[in-house]
Amino acid sequence: MDPRARGLGTLHVIPDNIFSERILAQLSDQDLAHCARVSRFFYVFSRDDQLWKKHCLDKWGDNREVMQNFMFRGTWLLTYLFPTMLSECEEKENVWAHPLCRLLQFPEITRHSHYLYAKWCRCNMLLVNFIPTPETSSDSEIPVENGMELTKEKFESLYDAQSVPVLIKDNGVEKWKAWTDWKWKNLLKKYGKTIFRVANERGGKYRYLSMSLESYIHYIRTQHDETPLYIFDANFADRDSEMAEAYEVPKYFQEDFFSVLSDKRPPYRWIIIGPARSGASWHVDPAGTSAWNTTIEGRKRWALYPPHVFPPGLSISRTGINGHQSLYSTDVLENAKDSATSLFWYLEVYPQLTPEMRPLEIIQEPGQTIFIPSGWWHMVLNIDDTVAVTQNFANIHNLEHVCESLINEKDKYKAWEAFHEKMLKTYPNLEPFITRKILTFSDNTDDPIIKEEGFSSKLDFLEGFRDLRIWQPRVIEVLRRCGLDENVPINVISHGQNPVFRNATVVIKFYSHLFNGIKTFNAENKAYSKITDHISEKYTRYFPKLVRSGYLFDESSERNYRWPYLVIEAATDGGMSLAEVIVGGGLSSSDEVDMNGEKGMVKWGEVTDFSAEILYALHSLPPTSILDENMTFDLTTTEQSTLHPFHKFISHRLSLAPKVQAEWLIFSPHLISQIPSYLPSSPLELYNPELDGPLAGILHGDLNAENILGIISSAEETREHNNYNCLDEEILTGYWTPTTVIDLGDSQVYGGDPLFDLIPIYISVLGCSKLLLKRFLEKYNNNDEIGNEQKISMRMFKRRAMWYTLLWEFEGAVKYLVGCLPNIRECKNWEEVEDLVWGIV
Repeated sequence: MDPRARGLGTLHVIPDNIFSERILAQLSDQDLAHCARVSRFFYVFSRDDQLWKKHCLDKWGDNREVMQNFMFRGTWLLTYLFPTMLSECEEKENVWAHPLCRLLQFPEITRHSHYLYAKWCRCNMLLVNFIPTPETSSDSEIPVENGMELTKEKFESLYDAQSVPVLIKDNGVEKWKAWTDWKWKNLLKKYGKTIFRVANERGGKYRYLSMSLESYIHYIRTQHDETPLYIFDANFADRDSEMAEAYEVPKYFQEDFFSVLSDKRPPYRWIIIGPARSGASWHVDPAGTSAWNTTIEGRKRWALYPPHVFPPGLSISRTGINGHQSLYSTDVLENAKDSATSLFWYLEVYPQLTPEMRPLEIIQEPGQTIFIPSGWWHMVLNIDDTVAVTQNFANIHNLEHVCESLINEKDKYKAWEAFHEKMLKTYPNLEPFITRKILTFSDNTDDPIIKEEGFSSKLDFLEGFRDLRIWQPRVIEVLRRCGLDENVPINVISHGQNPVFRNATVVIKFYSHLFNGIKTFNAENKAYSKITDHISEKYTRYFPKLVRSGYLFDESSERNYRWPYLVIEAATDGGMSLAEVIVGGGLSSSDEVDMNGEKGMVKWGEVTDFSAEILYALHSLPPTSILDENMTFDLTTTEQSTLHPFHKFISHRLSLAPKVQAEWLIFSPHLISQIPSYLPSSPLELYNPELDGPLAGILHGDLNAENILGIISSAEETREHNNYNCLDEEILTGYWTPTTVIDLGDSQVYGGDPLFDLIPIYISVLGCSKLLLKRFLEKYNNNDEIGNEQKISMRMFKRRAMWYTLLWEFEGAVKYLVGCLPNIRECKNWEEVEDLVWGIV
């Protein structure tokens, strides 16, 4: 008979990990001890020291007297029996003479159990050389900066504002008092009798223990735990003012909005002391905060994933919105209890990952500081015995995430009300931003249309746009009205703002009331009609054909909202947007692109020429006759009664811009405060037809990278799809070729300044490349094919372009701009910004 079957009986069919972690782990301490008498196999499994760790800490963990005199004796079984310090005589008579002091060895059993052997390795392995190598690590790297050269302004623009982690060395840590006081020898001498809070990640019902530093250091020098205990103490600075003064918050992290709560603020700073193999498993820091961590002793191996990437191999119960932990769950244990330990993840999951799936990694040496942006997943593995200090903070760049987290927890905790009140008193300039976040993140609504659709919150309503159980009958009704096949499969292609669906032949777009639905519907309907009736035949193929428009519910219905819709022809090849093609690999202002430049799958010169020609074709259309709609206008007046629709639009945006930019809080506060004096007082300063040339017929209104579709094809197919003049050169196999322009919902059908349409193209499509901007203007202003004199005026070009940028309706473009040109945050005034962004002459 197989020795395992003989030793375990009928239980031999159960895998070792289940037998240990799901059966033996449920036994009482006495039952587990008795199991050792059954057989050699039972003996080996029941003497697993990690099982006895749980029993020991469950029995003694809340006994203050025992824990303050705690003495780890090399194994948790012996510590369970004798948890406190004894005299030398008592040690000899009681401990070393105890029959359980000697552990019987059955190496043949451990050798034949992968579970036991792997566990033994994890408990005993040395990590001195456990560092990432070029062969195993991700291609992406965490930047390393020299603190002697990294200014606060540069850190803010390159890292904090862009949510990019960074390791900072030579940051003056050697000048801290902690640099000497918190070294191992001095730490034990100075704070040996001090009681610290010790984290017990997987050792039973007491997640935190109180232990003297003297007892703890004895433990880490003799333990062989798979998940060692580690000091994670948030009260160290309050308990000992000398420890609070032993370190300084680095200059990059001194802004902390939670300080408005004074002594009522949640825990935010910790001293962390732990042995090799300890660390924090995958987690996101609480309440939307960012964090910094500085090591005094030992090295840490960090692994990070951005907020949108869920760490592979992770089993986790998320708490709060977007994976953020609860406000007062300020320890990693909230998320760690069901996830793999750091070492286990590295040994079992990491080797299975392809390079592109691996996390960003770096080794943090003593004296170095790492910055973890809000929302980033991170894991830490201590390679050596380590001492470190860390703080979480809320500042201008993560305030949105902090507000989101607190608002979504306000029914559970009362921190939001206090934080909100104090913030408005201390930082009144942030009131527009905070008020907007309350409207955005509050998960309830009195909107009658949302309630009519069967939802109680705006978020659920928006998520419902992707629910075919709700929308398929409506789509089928629209298809029936069009006389189209109702049995063709329907797919959801909504991006969240509106319900959008397609089948093999058409796209059906409904317009939500939340995003100016009726106005957007009318604009897009008129724009497609104008294109169909007037655009040059050469360009008709680049715009979808309008099949039908209408309202889902007629006027006689008692519905609060009639749900307007458009049906347009779908691209037969499916179409992939430029945004999808360049995700993670688009242009940035630092890229050097020649006039026929290529990067990735895109020929940027071709995209630039395509954009210029398409816009020129739209701008050359005759403007919609306002007289036909019983309106009068004058492009040269500022009288509201006769103001042209484009000037009315600009006038409205001028009045809103300071408030809107304060709500978005994308630009630096000092720049936002200068907006009223920087912007013009009249829309005629932006566009004067007597100075800037004729009105464009139709403005697209938002020609960004998501609204340019194309195909990836062979050179032969590409030439067949593109016969416009800008494609004289051969297209290489596998390149993305633009074919279609979509989404005219933001169009200005009464015309306007051609320069206005350049804003999203330059920022989103051309990635703020001034070389490509010059090419675009050359192509546009020298286009004589259509036979008119449409031009983009160069009068006060950079000033007017910057004005239009500040008046832009959609914050995504402004965020993208600051992402492309982070140095904007270092500019002192808007004159410097306009030169940085638009200065090409």
